[in-house]
Amino acid sequence: MRNNPPRAVYSRPMLPRWTALAAALLALTGCAPEVALVGKTAENARIVEIPLRLSNAYVVHAARPVLIDAGTIGDLPELERGLAQEGLGLRELAMIIVTHAHGDHAGLAAELRRRSGAIVVLGQGDADQALRGENDPLHPTRFGAALLKPFIPKVFPSFTADTLVSTRLDLRPWGIGGDVVAMPGHTAGSVVVILDNHTAFVGDIMSGGAFGGLLFPTDPGEHYYQADVARNHANIRALLDQGIERFYLGHGGPVTRADVERAFPK
Repeated sequence: MRNNPPRAVYSRPMLPRWTALAAALLALTGCAPEVALVGKTAENARIVEIPLRLSNAYVVHAARPVLIDAGTIGDLPELERGLAQEGLGLRELAMIIVTHAHGDHAGLAAELRRRSGAIVVLGQGDADQALRGENDPLHPTRFGAALLKPFIPKVFPSFTADTLVSTRLDLRPWGIGGDVVAMPGHTAGSVVVILDNHTAFVGDIMSGGAFGGLLFPTDPGEHYYQADVARNHANIRALLDQGIERFYLGHGGPVTRADVERAFPK
């Protein structure tokens, strides 16, 4: 094997090229899609997706509007534009749910809390991570994910959540039939928002498509990084067993129950 020059010549120079290509595609994920109505709650409140540079944020137009996930540092102008298209300003937000404390989902949490006055909700297991303002160690689930690690935002403004979820938080006081449910797996404190109409916002329990959802966004698959793959797969199975029919993702999506069952068979 040591005397096989073609393999050596091919593999080493190609790594930086693939890394650069992957990073470029990842950076484009927030550029193409527009703010879009992607569903409704059981109470007929609009669910709107705001695609940001590296992740999705969602607005639930309840009696007290709720934002799910807070994007990356630098996403504030795009998020404000998306909210304005929906007739909302930051001050109209009552709650910001951060599905997990990674830089591409929690990057604006501190600033949004300061500007909006909304309460910030986070999973108990990610409290220390949020206070440090730094991702936990990212464990790649595939070779390409290891190449992308240097390009992943790993620090963000630290924050202390107003409400920490260790089991379940009822959203009915905000006019939403559903709960924030602790589902550690992607991170130690990941949470999922489960609505009464068999839909769920699952953060990075899974991802849609390739390169952060740029390609084939409605095809669910393993996320690039998982703290605990086995536990995360158990979470997916638990959501299917609860009858979830539609999954709103942090990257790509939404995806259907049938596609999730195919991607994550028993």
